[in-house]
Amino acid sequence: MYLDVLRESPILPFSNFVSRGDIPDKVDISRPRSYIDREVYRLVQQTFRDRSSRLIPILGSAGTGKTHAYHSFKDKERENRKKLEGAGESEEIDASKFATSTDWTIVYVPSPPASIRVLLHVYTCIIEELGAELLDIVSEKLMRRWGGMKKGIFQKPKIDEVIQQGIREFPGVFADCVKALVTYQLDKNKKALAERWLLGEDLEDEELSELGINSVVEEDDVCLAMIKIITENLDKVLILYFDELESPYRMLGESAERKFLEILKRLYNEVKGLVITIAVLKEIWPRIIEIADAPLRSRMEPEQELKPFSLNDLKIYFSKSMEAFWEDNNLNPPLYPLFPLNEKLIEMIFEKTQGNPRNSIKLCRRFIDKVVMEEMTVDELLEVGADIVATAKPKSEMEEEEVIDFSKPREVIKKTIEDILAEEEYSIDVNPQSVAGATLKYINMVGEEKGKKFKTQMEFKYMLGKRSQTLAASIETEGKKYGLEIPSIKTFDRSAGVAGYYAAKRLKDAISVKAIDFGILIVPTGSSGAKFESMLNNTPEIFKVELDNEIGEKLVAQALKYPTEKGWDICKIIFKDIGEYQPPVEDTPSEEETVY
Repeated sequence: MYLDVLRESPILPFSNFVSRGDIPDKVDISRPRSYIDREVYRLVQQTFRDRSSRLIPILGSAGTGKTHAYHSFKDKERENRKKLEGAGESEEIDASKFATSTDWTIVYVPSPPASIRVLLHVYTCIIEELGAELLDIVSEKLMRRWGGMKKGIFQKPKIDEVIQQGIREFPGVFADCVKALVTYQLDKNKKALAERWLLGEDLEDEELSELGINSVVEEDDVCLAMIKIITENLDKVLILYFDELESPYRMLGESAERKFLEILKRLYNEVKGLVITIAVLKEIWPRIIEIADAPLRSRMEPEQELKPFSLNDLKIYFSKSMEAFWEDNNLNPPLYPLFPLNEKLIEMIFEKTQGNPRNSIKLCRRFIDKVVMEEMTVDELLEVGADIVATAKPKSEMEEEEVIDFSKPREVIKKTIEDILAEEEYSIDVNPQSVAGATLKYINMVGEEKGKKFKTQMEFKYMLGKRSQTLAASIETEGKKYGLEIPSIKTFDRSAGVAGYYAAKRLKDAISVKAIDFGILIVPTGSSGAKFESMLNNTPEIFKVELDNEIGEKLVAQALKYPTEKGWDICKIIFKDIGEYQPPVEDTPSEEETVY
């Protein structure tokens, strides 16, 4: 009966062996990570007391649970909130335990593959995690401080006076943020408009004028100002969990990583009440530390390293995962918790993987497939298990392979790092940053392969009158400069709408002041609108490229391997003589890859 349920289930146990930030993990084995948990919660308590931000690196090899750690923190956050809500005034919470006695929220920030509008990326992650009520909490607190609350039935606060009071506390670049928050709280007629601005949506010029605002949230200084106002008025600690910190290095090298680290330093220096947690491949960490400047290195907490499973951890993880599967299928678990495998086979899997969680889960899944599909009996699996353990490298050899010898020539080190990064499996998020990063990677890849002379620059800035404007990137070749721009959108499965028009306008403005000669605009398939289409029709120097989420996912996934056809088409706009697209020759998997 149990085997029949396994055969008929559309989703087998251990199908999701790669954790994703947007999909919770059902089973958590906390022992290998317990000391890291304690260290993070200690920093949360210190930050709650003194409001000083802190930065802690969490290191781990591929598959050791860096993304999974976020989900465990999120689960503890929920437990902690229940304890705080349930505790009476005289009741004390044991702060020595994992749940702290302070209020905090963790926000998952998938590291963008390119350092393009990272502060907007962080701000969007905060808004999406905390929801619209965040604006209510912050704006209501500010109104009380600035005299914006009603004093009686017939006494309404004067909006202009409240704004001026707010600007006295938050002057300069904060002014538009103050206006938006006051308008959001006190002006019913403009509340929706102010909310759209606060959520980072593009507004028409007339709408901005109606709000009395000149800037947009996507500008770095304005975005940072909003993050500061939020953290200073939230009465809780924010843990920003930056996953895959090596993504910019992986995609575009040291210059991209250096820019990304500069933004981290800016958050650390200028924002209060943050615990910045950075998860990174331990093999790449020495190179990232080398790129970081001395002030940032000196402010980091000591690195914490994720440990692999012990044999007991693996047995517990397997049995808990199977128990969750049986419960999902409305069945009491079998008496033997390791069914359909057995203890000896679990031990062999552990020997093969040396306790690496991801690799252990992969092998568990493959062996379950064999039993369920009746391709092998458990006895035959034991023979296979014995073979794979016999061919496994000793642990000492595996550890030696993970060490990068930084005394070797730079190119040798670079190749070693690239090999390690290629082994890591990344979750693919199709957003403006990832698409921009992948596009630049293709341009670099194809340009170098074809022997072209070219230069790329991320976040290309130009002056429009007295105001600075920013494009996602620029590419210069054969005396011509191309600007790359992508609208500030959440998904490529819906029209870019007004955001598409503003992105096209930034390119047209750059062309008009001769900052660039041509523009490349990447937008969702089917993006339209009268102003958008008119802008493109009247600006033939702008090349429009359309993507949907499926094409975008392939574009991002292939960026380190071989260009997709869409990626090649974009490169051909710049390098016009590179010829037609040739698909890659697919490798035939080896017998070991097929069976095991």
